[in-house]
Amino acid sequence: MTETDGSTQLFGGVANVRAKTQNIHDTPRFYDGEENGVDDRITADNMDEARQQNMAYEYLCHLEEAKNWIEACIEEDLGPTMDIEEALRNGVILAKLGHYFAPEIVTKKRIYDPDLERFNVRGLHFKHTDNINYWMRAMASIGLPQIFFPTTPDLYDKKNMPKVIYCIHALSIWLSKLGKAPNIENLLGIAEFTEEDITEMRRALEDYGISIPAFNKIGGILEKEIGVDEAGKHAAVIVINEILQKEDPEVTLKALNNKKAYLNYIEIPNSVRYHEILFLAKLDKTETALEEGKTSEESDIYEFYLTHTEIQDIIDDINDIVRKEIAESKFRAAIAEINRCAMGDCAQTLLAALQVTASRLKNVNDLNYDLYLEFLKAAKLSKEGNLNVDEIQEVLELANEEMRKRRDLEGALKALHENFLASNIDGTFEALHHVAFKLPTLHKNAAPKYQATLFFELAKLQDRAEKEAEKEGVELEEPITIRLTHANIQDCIKAVNNQLKEVRRFAEAIANINGCLVQDDPQETLGALHVQAAGIKEVLERCADDYHVWIKEGISVKKTESEIAEGDSSWIEMRSPDNQIFFYNPESKELVWVKPEGASEVSHYMAQDEIQWIVSRVTAKRLRDEWFDTNVDAVVRLQSIARMSMARKRFKARLKFLHENEEAALRIQCLWRGYLIRKELKARRDYLNANMRHIIRIQAWVRGYQIRKNYLQLTQDKPSVQVLYKFLYLLDQSAVDHAEEAELRKHKASIVKEIRHNQQLEKEINEMDIKIGLLVKNRLTLSDVVTASKKLKKGGEVVPKNRGLKELSKESREMLESYQHLFYLLQTNPKYLAKLLFTMPQNNCTKFMESVVLTIYNYGTNSREECLLLRLFENALKEEVQRKVDKVQDISTGSPTVIKIVVGYYRGTQGNQNSLKSLLGPLIEQVMEDSDLNMNIHPLEVYKAWISRTEMETGEASKLPYDVTPEQALKHKEVTDEIENTIKKLVTIIKSFQEKIIGTVDQMPYGIRYMAMCLRKNLKEKFPESSEEEILKAVGNLLYYRYMNPVITAPDSFEVIELGAGSNMNNVQRRNLGSIAKILQHAASFKIFDSDARYLASLNSFIKTAYIKFMEFFDAASTISDIDEHFNMDEFSDVTMLNKPMIFISPSEINSTHQLLLDHQKQVTEADDDPMNEVLASLGPIPEDEAMLGDKSTEFGLVLTNKWELNMSDESNIQALFSKTKYLIVDLLKIQRGETFTAILHTDANKQQQELYKAIHSRRLAAENEKTNEEEKNSKMALFDPNDNTIKKLKEHILKNLTILEQHKLVTPTEDYQEILTSIAKDICNQRKYRQRRKQDLKKIGETVERMSKKKKYYGEAVTYYQEYVKACVNNLSKGGKSKKGDRRKTARYSAHKLYEKGVLVEIEKVPTSSFKAVTIEFSSTDQVGVFEVSGKLSGFNIDKINVVFENLLQLQYEGVSTLKFEDSGVVINVNLLIFLLNKKFYGVE
Repeated sequence: MTETDGSTQLFGGVANVRAKTQNIHDTPRFYDGEENGVDDRITADNMDEARQQNMAYEYLCHLEEAKNWIEACIEEDLGPTMDIEEALRNGVILAKLGHYFAPEIVTKKRIYDPDLERFNVRGLHFKHTDNINYWMRAMASIGLPQIFFPTTPDLYDKKNMPKVIYCIHALSIWLSKLGKAPNIENLLGIAEFTEEDITEMRRALEDYGISIPAFNKIGGILEKEIGVDEAGKHAAVIVINEILQKEDPEVTLKALNNKKAYLNYIEIPNSVRYHEILFLAKLDKTETALEEGKTSEESDIYEFYLTHTEIQDIIDDINDIVRKEIAESKFRAAIAEINRCAMGDCAQTLLAALQVTASRLKNVNDLNYDLYLEFLKAAKLSKEGNLNVDEIQEVLELANEEMRKRRDLEGALKALHENFLASNIDGTFEALHHVAFKLPTLHKNAAPKYQATLFFELAKLQDRAEKEAEKEGVELEEPITIRLTHANIQDCIKAVNNQLKEVRRFAEAIANINGCLVQDDPQETLGALHVQAAGIKEVLERCADDYHVWIKEGISVKKTESEIAEGDSSWIEMRSPDNQIFFYNPESKELVWVKPEGASEVSHYMAQDEIQWIVSRVTAKRLRDEWFDTNVDAVVRLQSIARMSMARKRFKARLKFLHENEEAALRIQCLWRGYLIRKELKARRDYLNANMRHIIRIQAWVRGYQIRKNYLQLTQDKPSVQVLYKFLYLLDQSAVDHAEEAELRKHKASIVKEIRHNQQLEKEINEMDIKIGLLVKNRLTLSDVVTASKKLKKGGEVVPKNRGLKELSKESREMLESYQHLFYLLQTNPKYLAKLLFTMPQNNCTKFMESVVLTIYNYGTNSREECLLLRLFENALKEEVQRKVDKVQDISTGSPTVIKIVVGYYRGTQGNQNSLKSLLGPLIEQVMEDSDLNMNIHPLEVYKAWISRTEMETGEASKLPYDVTPEQALKHKEVTDEIENTIKKLVTIIKSFQEKIIGTVDQMPYGIRYMAMCLRKNLKEKFPESSEEEILKAVGNLLYYRYMNPVITAPDSFEVIELGAGSNMNNVQRRNLGSIAKILQHAASFKIFDSDARYLASLNSFIKTAYIKFMEFFDAASTISDIDEHFNMDEFSDVTMLNKPMIFISPSEINSTHQLLLDHQKQVTEADDDPMNEVLASLGPIPEDEAMLGDKSTEFGLVLTNKWELNMSDESNIQALFSKTKYLIVDLLKIQRGETFTAILHTDANKQQQELYKAIHSRRLAAENEKTNEEEKNSKMALFDPNDNTIKKLKEHILKNLTILEQHKLVTPTEDYQEILTSIAKDICNQRKYRQRRKQDLKKIGETVERMSKKKKYYGEAVTYYQEYVKACVNNLSKGGKSKKGDRRKTARYSAHKLYEKGVLVEIEKVPTSSFKAVTIEFSSTDQVGVFEVSGKLSGFNIDKINVVFENLLQLQYEGVSTLKFEDSGVVINVNLLIFLLNKKFYGVE
């Protein structure tokens, strides 16, 4: 049997032994509650509370142990125990500890922030985690098992600090066994902490939400994790078992302390108990084995002996028992001492007993000791026996509360007296609010009344006291000082409040009477008059209408008077029934006793006495009327006689009028009868006209149906010849069409001429630019030539100074032009960059896009570059969809590079930011400004907020559990109701967001909508089987989720809202916006809430409705005009620009782009003849000389130029032949008909058809001859051929063209040339669109011609100016030379030997160097500026004269030519030094 098996079998026996040991100890573990004042009858809640407090205390002991051990190791003070966890988070202390036991792993230099300078100023930094990592490496280096290691978040983020302390304990034991550190102390039961510290630690442990590790099991775990000397350990355990028989605790203690036994936490004072309990445990185990019939010879020795684990468990249990006994003993002694002191008379002694830590009492106040003695003595006398700790604590709390109330009341009375004696009404009112007074509700408007009443009450008490003193015969030297008591104050306030209620009821009743008149309801007015508080008498119900009318009239009169007097005021001056004046505001319901500011002396409100006067008058009148009603018969008879007399008088007057106007009456009757007849005729005509329209509509519908039916046949995939016959007339060209076509051809031809002419002018300008540069350079670099000459004389090597791409040399110029061509090609042909982005390593793609690609397009700062940038995005997106998207859902679930860059670009530029700001900014600001808005819909958070709100309102702790599941929280009606209300508010806000987004589709940036259209198109092409809904979802992912959603979630990050300096969004605002964005995203992607979030299921119907609207929005947003139409770009845009496009780029970016193109040239180019190959070939490899590119970090403007001329030949390809053949076929079909097109081609035409065609041909020939422009006649664009004068020749021409088209696979004879017939059908359908496009092209080309003319004029003026400038430069050079007066020509004469020494002359063919002294060379200026004549003599014989042009010398120098040979004379010269010589002698430049 193994040791483990033995320990398992004996576990029950050892437990029995532990129970038996309770009777062995001298100190009893259980006490009589009555004896020491402790009540042992505690509840389960109290037991749980005690358990948690005990656990917190034990953990504090372990913290104290770890702190003391670390202080002993690193010799530093670590501060209070409660702060040790926070002090360990930065890892500095642990790194120093690592340096203590593993200095080779954790050197002092590696410890970050050792002096805590950075931590004390800014707090934790991520580099503090390096300290934690070094500490863990140090522990790993000494072999501490990984099971003890905490994670970095456990310490840095304070996720699991108990695990960190657990690891420190394990490390201390391990280092102690290795002899590298002292033993860690066991302070359990020894260390003392305040009740506040223990409670605070308990709450911290509850926040961790984890169980405390078993610190007493560390030794056993270490033994399991690492190898130990099992033989030595076994022998040591055997020795301990045998020594137990000797009954000597000291010998047992010595055996337990043997290092080979691997026993921990041996306490010397507990040696006797170790010996006794270990002996009993061994005895019990031996008895159990013998009862089971086992013998020592046959069984394992551990059947009879205690194992190592059992010994360690017994030691740990004994240590715990002793600690608890000591603590319990101190506690009981402290409680007993408190009970003893409570019966004494010394409050200070009692206070000292209460403040003993062992008593476990809280909230002991040094100032309340007298009250403590009083209350505890009373409690002790009321109970037989001693008070227990809970009763003592309750008494202390009552005493503290009583003392607080007394002090509060005293302070409140003092403040009150000071204020009302100082006549400070506001101060008195504020003082009355003190809770110590326990007063009823106080009214601000009654503050003066409170002040006066309190003052009168005080005066009354003062007078009463003086009268009593006088009655008793006491002479008063000073007035008696009287203070109001609490009862006096309560009586005064109650009396004022009662009076205020009566006055308010009176004021409201009068105001109600006035207010009822607005509703125009007499019954309401009557009810208001009946209110008892109003005091209106003599009110009769039958007079309600009269009351209403008369009082209303009175108010109207008073309103007019008040407006005339001072203007109306909302305050009314009233007089109460007890004749007190007050002011009442019926609008705000305010009542004040002091006249408020702005109150008018005259009011439009009726006072009580005025209302009473009106009621009395009306009542009296009604009673009088009722009296008259009793005699109604007599009154009626009198009235009837009067009315009869008046009626007879009116009848006689009417009859007389008709007799006098009889003729006019007859005429009116005739006119009326005629009107009736005409009306009847008009109705009949209208009826007929109405039926006629119906007939016409029916006829039009029938004709339209026939046309639509034929048109549908025309739009089929393969329309027949029979269908074409019906619509050929639509292709007839009018005179306007011909004129517009001719004008279009004329403009295009003109554009070609202008472009070529401008290109020639531009070439001349570039040449003149170089000449001017050479002349300027010649003036600026003469000093360089002088230096070079001197170095040549000394035999040194001249190193030319290089100034990068801007250097005026041929090599730099050619490289610059090549780079201009390269970047123009990259900018205008997006396919190269699009392929390059997905060919290069993807980790460099984004960086290359942001640093180089956007630079090439100048970040889209103008319409041209934005158009080209969009073209790049379009091509790149197409590449990405083709290469990386395997299904439509990848757009939503993945992270497409191009979409990410597009969204970042259109959300980052200022103009597009403003678009988002105007679109979403107002709604977001409205949400943020609503401080009462809280979109919290999570059940747990709503539940906890509800509990907190209930506790605050009631002042009592809630009986509901705090930690519940979401399902349990939703069982409460209050939670579900609040969530439903929040959801309703949320839906209202989300609807406004959606309506704003959907309603402003036209305000979205064109670029983001165009990319949405491209994405939709590319997905349709790659996934034709996918539904339109799936594709629109992917488009919605771009438009809403990636573009708009982040702006709603974090508007401050995208500058959509403006926050003040130092202000930030709070968590509630972020949560509100996050909830809105979340539901919008669910609606956009149609993601409904399932059972996991059933409390949000009510949103599903809204999401379905919103999803349909979003789909319509995505469809509309991804449908937009073509990019060229939007930006007004065409093939002539670049050639008509006065200023060529320019980008600002650094040489390093040029270099990196060049290298990438070279590395991926095969993947980027499509064929060998690709223009990119030509440009890269002209550039060659990247220059090895870094100076060729100049300063790498400095950006410069690179002007972009096109290397290839625009090809404007409209019919240079086979497509033109296709168009011309269609034109000929249409002519044939108009003349001859047949079943199929092939049959028509091979069927002879009849005579009538021939005559008809000849007539048509003659008309066209005459129209062609009328053309005045010879170029129009000979243009390839002319579709008319004069040779096709018969139908036979026309058919031959058609067949010839069809044969060529068949060779290019554009038509198929076996299918009756259906391709060309289908094209004709499309032309018929698109004829109207073509005419509209032609008008647009005419307008655009007209603008282009105008711009070309301006550019031609600009270039012409530039050439003239440059020529004059060159001439002026040369003249200025000539003026710089010195010449004799009157002599305009200068001459310089040298011997050849002299020129040879200067280096100007290199050699003369057939003339040896030794003969150079006999040769004389003469340089002379000529009448032509910049031209020199060179002549020479050899031994008296003249050498042929040579003309040298100074500009040509500069050109040779620019091209890098060092020497020049004159063929006729065989003279070879140094170009640079000759220029220097001419400058010096003729232009006066030294």
